[in-house]
Amino acid sequence: MNLLNDCSEVEDENAQTGGRKRGMSRRLASLRHCTVLAMSNLLNANVDSGLMHSIGLGYHKDLQTRATFMEVLTKILQQGTEFDTLAETVLADRFERLVELVTMMGDQGELPIAMALANVVPCSQWDELARVLVTLFDSRHLLYQLLWNMFSKEVELADSMQTLFRGNSLASKIMTFCFKVYGATYLQKLLDPLLRVVITSSDWQHVSFEVDPTRLEQSESLEENQRNLLQMTEKFFHAIISSSSEFPPQLRSVCHCLY
Repeated sequence: MNLLNDCSEVEDENAQTGGRKRGMSRRLASLRHCTVLAMSNLLNANVDSGLMHSIGLGYHKDLQTRATFMEVLTKILQQGTEFDTLAETVLADRFERLVELVTMMGDQGELPIAMALANVVPCSQWDELARVLVTLFDSRHLLYQLLWNMFSKEVELADSMQTLFRGNSLASKIMTFCFKVYGATYLQKLLDPLLRVVITSSDWQHVSFEVDPTRLEQSESLEENQRNLLQMTEKFFHAIISSSSEFPPQLRSVCHCLY
């Protein structure tokens, strides 16, 4: 742009001095044309990124700079460039900046924007807020920081230990959402084989697990049912313990914060 402005200034000076420098003016005009064409080709090669960084020239205080930019933009349009994805790129950039703002973390690990949202958003919208916060912070690998801040606030505001995470609070909704989203696949993969065996296997078809004496059938034995229940419980318990390596990392963060 500086080169184009210099060309324009020299052209104006030559126009005032008469015909002796008209040859130089023609050469400068050719240089200016080549410069505009080069800028157009550069922007056309990556129009989304290039135009976003140069669009401000269209609003420059210098009229010559504005005119030159419009000339470059005209060349791009003449080359058949399409701007279909430009709006999407700008919109994605705005969302990216918004996510950075919401997940902003202070020097001491505090989350000023997220905690401010927790204070001003009405409780009727806490389910949606919990979903948004967990999704955003997990995408930035900051879920632990979100859980720690929310759970710490829950502890500070609790009247007693018996009421922790038992009320209709944002922290409890965040914890519920985490277990629902990240734990569903884990539980299905873990319990599905065991439940299928209990339901479909002929070895368990006529086995009773009833341990309430008042509800036993005449042909059932309380001691035998207790042994059956213990045996089945051990199967589930060992399956859960042996699956610790598959326990979702997000739920590990939840448990660590609670501990």
